[in-house]
Amino acid sequence: MGKLRDEMIRYMVTRGYSPKTVKSYTSCVSVLAHFFGKSPLEIDSIEVETFFLSLRERGKREATIRLYYEAIKFFYRSHGILNRVPVIRFHKEADRLPRILSPNDVGRLLSSCTNLKYRTLFSVIYSSGLRISEALNLSITDLDFSRNLIFVRAGKNGKDRHTILANSAKILLAEYISRYQPKHSLFFASVREITLSQESVRRVFKGLIVKSGLDQNLKIHTLRHCFATHSVEHGTSLFHVMKLLGHSHIQTTMKYLHMRSPEVLGITSPLDTLHDSLAPFSPRSEPGFSLRSA
Repeated sequence: MGKLRDEMIRYMVTRGYSPKTVKSYTSCVSVLAHFFGKSPLEIDSIEVETFFLSLRERGKREATIRLYYEAIKFFYRSHGILNRVPVIRFHKEADRLPRILSPNDVGRLLSSCTNLKYRTLFSVIYSSGLRISEALNLSITDLDFSRNLIFVRAGKNGKDRHTILANSAKILLAEYISRYQPKHSLFFASVREITLSQESVRRVFKGLIVKSGLDQNLKIHTLRHCFATHSVEHGTSLFHVMKLLGHSHIQTTMKYLHMRSPEVLGITSPLDTLHDSLAPFSPRSEPGFSLRSA
């Protein structure tokens, strides 16, 4: 859909859509066209419905299906044939707390990376609570070593912000800059000044997860969640964490209150208070039972 794709991009850019939305929407419509092997303008309403049925049958998340729905609606609306898109109801996905690593596990993960470029990149993400796109968009001029700050340009929803830079990350950055000598993009591929792709960074991170023996479902975004949770555990106010992360609403940041460890909160399980009244259990006290048989 080369010509149609170009027209769609031009239409969206003219109307002020963000580059991320332009990329997502055009990708979704391309998947639809590839699914049927023909131009999306030749796909009828029954086929569009079949496509959404296939997404559900493949177990795609509600958020993913909703993205396809909005993208395809946008495309057909811009061509005056919105009636080809069926009305779809979406279920509210349950709020799930993200997985958090302990500080020791984060240290083990970062220590397992022997490549200076990726060790620096992952350390900066954890140091500053960055999204992967924000980290890869950094330029050398966004670093303020004198004030321990990173300037994040055009983060989510196009917002600029400042976030903190850890001293240990500064040391890595100094060594990285000395060796790779970036001119514009901070983290570039082997070909000078071509920004690293998110796919290649994710592959390296996946390898580190396996190497460290951690949960293989962890994502790079886990480092951002760890930054927020560990900051709250160390006493940083929720308001400051919200600003560092670039959240628009405090409710989004409040989930990190629920992710603090019991030790930090000073919470003790009532079972651990039964020291005097709870008799120790021995498997040998039950006839016919052994640890081997269990």
